[in-house]
Amino acid sequence: MKRIIVAILLVATTLISVCAFGACVNEDDGYTLVAPDGAPALALAGIENTVKTQTDTYNIKKSVVSSGVISTEAVKSDIAIVPANLAANLYNKGNDIRLLAVVTNGNLFVLSNSDEQVSDLSALVGKMVYSIGQGSVPDMIFQSLLKNAGITYAQGEKATEGKVTIKYMTDGSEVMSQMALAKKDGENVFGVLAEPAVTNAINKQGFKEVFNLQTLWADASESQYDGYAQAVLIAKAQVCEDKEFVEKLLQAFSDNALWVAENPSEAVENIKTVYAQTSLSTSITADVVRRCNVKTIAMPDGKAYYEQMLDAVMQINANAIGGKLPAQEFYFAG
Repeated sequence: MKRIIVAILLVATTLISVCAFGACVNEDDGYTLVAPDGAPALALAGIENTVKTQTDTYNIKKSVVSSGVISTEAVKSDIAIVPANLAANLYNKGNDIRLLAVVTNGNLFVLSNSDEQVSDLSALVGKMVYSIGQGSVPDMIFQSLLKNAGITYAQGEKATEGKVTIKYMTDGSEVMSQMALAKKDGENVFGVLAEPAVTNAINKQGFKEVFNLQTLWADASESQYDGYAQAVLIAKAQVCEDKEFVEKLLQAFSDNALWVAENPSEAVENIKTVYAQTSLSTSITADVVRRCNVKTIAMPDGKAYYEQMLDAVMQINANAIGGKLPAQEFYFAG
């Protein structure tokens, strides 16, 4: 009897040690994968519930959560899609994770509430710019573009001569409301919005798109990619010890990105069916989905591209990435 008890305890101890870091795999549980609501969720639209290697079949339990809790949920999950700066921040705070790929590459645009001709960012000087996402990667990319153009900017409630005045709003609908009110008063203002709110604002309010921030960033940084690293795929280091599994997972994400680009309407319908809690609307058009810029750029090929974004963020708010660039081990080497 004592021998049986000892054997049971040894098995239990082994299981605890293997599962200690939340990367415990068995036929019932598999791996957990979480993503934030919105455009990044499209990166999961066609991902199957299993990943097969030559020797094993891994179940993938996927979920979509609000952006407000993605940091907490990512730490608890085996695999996660997170804002690009958050990945570096989590690593720099001691979380043993690896960066697998960039999966969304920016979906931010600047709109005007008037038909005035706009040629470059200097047109925003002396104007109000209502923006979403304070402190997010897109926000800091926008600030970086202004800074690199030698344009002074600050937060404020009223337009100020000689600089761009930014007022942050809770979401895209608030940005559109402020722009509409200003238009009634005859005031030319601008808004920084993400898809699919951009197309909604153009179609319903008659606003005009004046800048594609992805294109501006690619031109300014001389990037080979059309955009910037906005959301990325990370996994616990223990998960990454199975390199065949990770390679299969990355292939699934690459295939999904191509499928989303070729079947945008079906992709939205699928993500809405699988993840009923997502805010993505099945009514958004194929063009809008393409402008969400879902594309997989795997490590280590995407390292320089990712670090371009980190360098820009460092110049605006180093704390947003944990104060420093991540060490080389952070990048999955394949």
